[in-house]
Amino acid sequence: MDYPRSIHFGDFVLNRRRGCLQDGAGMERLLRPKSYRVLEVLAERRGQLVSKDDLVQATWPDVFVSDDSLAQCVSDIRRALGPEGTNLLRTVPRRGYLLVGQDSDAEGSAPAGRKHWMVWASGLSAALIVAMTILWWTQPRDGLVAPDLADQAVVKADALLEARDWRRRGDNEQARELLEAVVAEDAGHAGAWSSLGLTYWLEVQHLAWGGGRREMGRALEMVERAVALGGGARPHRLLAEMRLLSPFPEMRSPVDALANARAAVTIDPEDADNLAVLAQALALTGRSDEAVLTIQQALRLSTKPPEWHRQVAGLSYLLAGEPARAAEELGPLYGAGTFAHARWWPGWLFAASLAHAGRLEEAARVVTAALGHRPEQTVAGVAQSFDGLADESGLAILLEGLRLAGMPG
Repeated sequence: MDYPRSIHFGDFVLNRRRGCLQDGAGMERLLRPKSYRVLEVLAERRGQLVSKDDLVQATWPDVFVSDDSLAQCVSDIRRALGPEGTNLLRTVPRRGYLLVGQDSDAEGSAPAGRKHWMVWASGLSAALIVAMTILWWTQPRDGLVAPDLADQAVVKADALLEARDWRRRGDNEQARELLEAVVAEDAGHAGAWSSLGLTYWLEVQHLAWGGGRREMGRALEMVERAVALGGGARPHRLLAEMRLLSPFPEMRSPVDALANARAAVTIDPEDADNLAVLAQALALTGRSDEAVLTIQQALRLSTKPPEWHRQVAGLSYLLAGEPARAAEELGPLYGAGTFAHARWWPGWLFAASLAHAGRLEEAARVVTAALGHRPEQTVAGVAQSFDGLADESGLAILLEGLRLAGMPG
């Protein structure tokens, strides 16, 4: 069968010769191979409802996968399409997905006879749309949800939350309003629950926002609901993150965090964030050698890894007995000012790594600079921050490095 080189839908082009998705400006939107294949199947049948079973069979032939794998691919596609593509991919509850877009390819325009047919068909379609709209508004709609509108709201909310910037609290509040409206109409929307939980987790993470135990509890509850609803890898990853890094020791659960992180990687092993969170969980539960291998895999998947991946790499190398490599990962971040005003453990990791690598003067300078912003910090205080989280041997490595660097007891 001869396939067109490109398939157009909306302002996007699926360039099948290059195997990529491009926007109207010709810029490539990144997609993992499986996500690209799901989009390709939808694009081949654009304007038609494609069942979940058909998508799974076309993407994972002769392999059993759960609905979570497909849901993750759909999330990837929506993320790649961005806000301008929110109207293009629609969810039909319990049935499948539908890609909306013009029926054209890159090989040229339709012949004249077909154009007359298209004009006539367009008129008929318009009449049908009017009739269906009237029918929709005249039907009882108790409990009826417009899934495409809900998905659009979640995409918009996720765009507001993406930066996780403490200076943008207004974005967090706006996202929460959007997401609360979605779950009020559709309590089974896993993506909305996951993102709603993230808004509360950000309140806890950003100290200036004043989030406390109540917000932490709500964050956990909402993301756990997303997991129960089959929300894919993302809620598992969020749960792992929260259960590792909660500032409240009674809400930390490293064993559960590790299980969630492994589940996220099982669902989507090609996602670098999933691997980085798993590496962090492994490092903080006494499995530093496995953590090193996992974070190396995550770094290979990203051409420009985010800073927190480098932080996890530093942690993994330090606890695996490779402080020089840890300092190598953390040093450029500190030089860029990332840890200059550190209020949490990455700055201390860098100091401990330098100390264990024999670079005591540099380690002392890092500690002195950090203590200028947090003069109350002590080795005992750092130990308390890790209470109930790190294994004893790993914590001992960190604390001994800080003592060598000159942090007060």
